Amino acid sequence: MSIKWLLFSFEGRIARKTFWQWNLLYYFFMLLVLGVVTRFFPMVSGFVVPIFWILVLFPDLAVTSKRWHDRNKGNGWLLLNLPLILGRIAFPMAERVSDPVSSQPSLFSSVLAIVGVVCGAWIFIECGLLRGSVGKNAYGEEPSTLSNGATADES
Repeated sequence: MSIKWLLFSFEGRIARKTFWQWNLLYYFFMLLVLGVVTRFFPMVSGFVVPIFWILVLFPDLAVTSKRWHDRNKGNGWLLLNLPLILGRIAFPMAERVSDPVSSQPSLFSSVLAIVGVVCGAWIFIECGLLRGSVGKNAYGEEPSTLSNGATADES
């Protein structure tokens, strides 16, 4: 499996292990960038962090797409990422322009947060916890076939 295929292609299947490796790396760098930017450049953090998320959006969707394919589901399921994407981009920018006196979140922010939690939980369960389809499906061969022909229980 090539990095180019993993991060920039919406075809094929990956196992849960690969999905988790990507997500651990993704969130590690997200927290690192967030920490460094807010610590050393707090005045621009509301703009730099969303730009970072936009830069990693395509690779994140490509990896998640392959995981949906392993579950024998199409790219339409990527729409569950929409509330998460909007929240990641909108919230840091909203913090920069919000009224510092008001501590109440807007109705839009509250609804987006609730929908984001529900969608995120669904993605977590489907892509992160449930096993992929056994054998070949509409999106290709099972990704966890071992060299001896046996199938690992990790996809």
